[in-house]
Amino acid sequence: MQISFSLPESQFIAESAEEATRKIRMYAALGLYQAGELSIGAASELAGVDRYVFLDFCKQEGVVLHTQTPEELEADVKKHSIGK
Repeated sequence: MQISFSLPESQFIAESAEEATRKIRMYAALGLYQAGELSIGAASELAGVDRYVFLDFCKQEGVVLHTQTPEELEADVKKHSIGK
């Protein structure tokens, strides 16, 4: 799925389009993780970074990590191991 939208070119966006896109993906993933909509693995995938980078980002933003049940962890591992 691809979602696109336009951002106004103004002084408050001082970085490149690539950097703005990276930030939007990170914060979207963070918000969905906080809302309980995504696991850490799925949020990392949405953000386009590995799990450890995303966990560090959560820590920097002061986000409390949700504990996964063993079943959720196993499902997450299986989902991300397929085809590797």
